[in-house]
Amino acid sequence: MQQELVTGSQIAGFKVEERIGRGGMATVYRALQPSVNRAVALKVIRLDGVSAEDDEFRRRFAQEANLIASLEHIHILPVIDYGIDGDFAYIAMRLLRGGTLADLLRSGPPERERGADIFTQAARGLAYAHRHNVIHRDLKPSNILFDDTGNAYLTDFGLAKLMESSVELTRDGHIVGTPAYMSPEQLRGESLDPRSDIYSMGVILYHTMVGRAPFESSDTNMAAIIYDHLEKAPVPPRQFDPALPAAIEEVILKALQKRPADRYQSTDEMIQALNTALGRQVHSSSNPAIPVSTPAGRPVSETTEVAAETPPTAIARRANEPRQPAHRTILWAGLAAAGLVLALLLIGLAVLSNQPAVVISRPTIVPESVGETEIAIPAPAEISQAVRAVGDRGFIANIACTQDSEYHATQAREMRDLALQYGLDFRVYDSAQDPYRQITLVERARTDGAVALIVCPLDITLLHGALTSAQQAGIPIVFLAAHIPSFGGVLISGDDYEMGVQAGQAGGELINEMFAGQGRILILDYPDMEIIVDRVNGLRDGALEVAPDSVVVGNRLGGTRPLGYASVKAALEEGLDFNTILSLNDAGSFGAIQALEEAGIDPDDIVISSVDAEALAREYIRQGHFLRASVSVDRESVAQAAVNATIRLLAGSAMPETLIVPPGPVITATNVDDVD
Repeated sequence: MQQELVTGSQIAGFKVEERIGRGGMATVYRALQPSVNRAVALKVIRLDGVSAEDDEFRRRFAQEANLIASLEHIHILPVIDYGIDGDFAYIAMRLLRGGTLADLLRSGPPERERGADIFTQAARGLAYAHRHNVIHRDLKPSNILFDDTGNAYLTDFGLAKLMESSVELTRDGHIVGTPAYMSPEQLRGESLDPRSDIYSMGVILYHTMVGRAPFESSDTNMAAIIYDHLEKAPVPPRQFDPALPAAIEEVILKALQKRPADRYQSTDEMIQALNTALGRQVHSSSNPAIPVSTPAGRPVSETTEVAAETPPTAIARRANEPRQPAHRTILWAGLAAAGLVLALLLIGLAVLSNQPAVVISRPTIVPESVGETEIAIPAPAEISQAVRAVGDRGFIANIACTQDSEYHATQAREMRDLALQYGLDFRVYDSAQDPYRQITLVERARTDGAVALIVCPLDITLLHGALTSAQQAGIPIVFLAAHIPSFGGVLISGDDYEMGVQAGQAGGELINEMFAGQGRILILDYPDMEIIVDRVNGLRDGALEVAPDSVVVGNRLGGTRPLGYASVKAALEEGLDFNTILSLNDAGSFGAIQALEEAGIDPDDIVISSVDAEALAREYIRQGHFLRASVSVDRESVAQAAVNATIRLLAGSAMPETLIVPPGPVITATNVDDVD
């Protein structure tokens, strides 16, 4: 049994407050991170003396924990910090208070639609991890957590693999994990691939749909359950619940096939099959949200893995200094005051009528006007009016470009966290870089009950009809883009040309330093988006300004890891001569690096400069591994501005047409450890 830590104990920069969960491998505490006054869930692993001094274990722990921390997805519990402090290894995570799926299942299976949504959300996070070559290895209901509104998060990625390296840490023998949810190949100790996780998700889906696992035993030695998983076919779930549709039973039983080749070959395939069985037209990359909120004040079981929510944080009130075209004018004091008076008047009318104000007041958008993001911070009365406008069933919908990059996934999570702090439901619809799917998702969000949209537009021309219809219906729209028709909404804009210039200049400096000013530049582009064209123009202009003897040898598709990989691989196979890659973002850079690695290229022969400064990008910069510079985007300010602007629009307040967020610093080897 884990040795308990007492209240007030200190581990690294965390102060232990109380135990909130305990498992076979770790104990979870609520702890305070005093440096930022933040409550966290601190998962602590007691190290035996031998392991504590084992350099190999320390190396493995750092490697696995860093991999876990790099997983940024809307349905993966984010890791804040990790390390080894004396006799303890620790992982600090975001704190949730909605309990776990295990808690929920103790009172029986949830309503079928909700159970399917819980499964789908968790499986989305798992599919993302699989695309990044991470296998979970310990999937079970207690590793699916809920926030206050019932959204599901996967946790404990990689912990079972980490523990496999030390018999002393297993304490229960050589099987690390939970046998009731483990695949036959994992129980046999064979090498694993994502299909092992698919089997475990099949067990979870079985349990969620009928209220019990397919194999159960009271034997304390677990031998009966292990035998059942290895040798016995599961009892068809409809024998426990005859009302379960046969199509859902078929999905479950296929996932529980003994041979991996007979199961679903990807998590996305299983997600699609389940939703098809339910008669829901859900694309494998869309992201249904759970419509039933977890009751406030729900008691937390001692066996709950993580059980508290991060307290609301103060909204950053930065004063930005955007470059403003001379023809635009900002006159905001009077407009903001008028909006506040309107909000107060509407609230007063709602009180007098004793009815909730569910009608969204049309805001005033001043065309061709530019403002700082601080302007969008809502007053308390505006927040109250927005909550009334949304009502009990409405929500803010984020029509995301993709969730398959750290930047976009983290931005979606940050927007959702802020919306929840305001007391508003927030749901993410993943377009997966498909502009035609995005049209459908706008319509679907409206059908689901969205009362406001935050849109990352992939093709504004294709979206014209759907967005015009939404605007005519009085639905406020905030765009994570500039230089597009606003449809009566607000544009949140980084200065894309300036970001491109800074990344290009950094690339030019690398060309001068490493190639004597003779750069042969390949640009990873995405010409279908106007704002990306601006950024790419900046990349080219910045590089040629600093290294004027360089030439651009070609533009290829980038923007996502697969596109970056395919484009650079093709360029190498064609024999294209280049020594510098300028990428519109880090996601495309990561694909390029994979292609360069596979081709055996020396990292000193080709350098990359990019935009976003994601965590993995910073690690490559640290190592000098192809990627040498990346411009930091103030993602958090963009997320805050988008939600704040939505709140003010819902309240009927006056807003400028454009809010500008300036770019952050250029991250290079000289400052990578100094800039957050």
